[in-house]
Amino acid sequence: MNRRFTIALTLVAMISLAGCLSSVGSNPEPIVHSQEPVEMEGNNPKTPKFGHQQLDSEVKTPIPLKNKTPREDVNVTLSEYILVDKINNYRADSGSGRLVSDPRLARIARHHSYDMATRDFFNHTNPDGETFTDRVRASSYACGGGGENLRGVFWNRSYTQTEEELAEVILRGFIRSPEHNTGMLLPSHDTIGVGIYIVQDGRTYATVNFCDANPGEENES
Repeated sequence: MNRRFTIALTLVAMISLAGCLSSVGSNPEPIVHSQEPVEMEGNNPKTPKFGHQQLDSEVKTPIPLKNKTPREDVNVTLSEYILVDKINNYRADSGSGRLVSDPRLARIARHHSYDMATRDFFNHTNPDGETFTDRVRASSYACGGGGENLRGVFWNRSYTQTEEELAEVILRGFIRSPEHNTGMLLPSHDTIGVGIYIVQDGRTYATVNFCDANPGEENES
């Protein structure tokens, strides 16, 4: 177990009242079930369509990772897909609109998870001083307003033995943190990008980016 990761788990759980990094092993039963079947292409879910109006040629996202984990006992892509579905179901239950999954925003999120995992830190600001805003701007991704939720857990513990349980644990941490829960439910957000990276020893880093990709669109006639 990485000592710095363990310390981060403890400190953030204390600061955010069991929010982003709290453990929830006492109740492994999922509380927000995926309500729609996951469509698969081979062993991976279908890439969701996105509604962001920005052209691919205008976005300079990081190079895709060759692998989301060195482990062979988990389908990280499936967990990402399920987490998006769970967040949308939770927003629907709370009266917020559905978020559209953009794989380009997900790539930005995933690279931050990978960066945290490989450079051994847990923060919205990386060791180079780059923030969420910096990462979005560096990719020329149009975002009228947005936010970033982070979560750190361990894969294949008693409460994260399936891809859905992993997604549920990540979501439940956000729900239990008032700050992160509020950001997750903002009506102004219309786009989401989820990026998860799992280290060989089981440390799991999840970055969820929220964005208002089409600011002012709701006011157009």
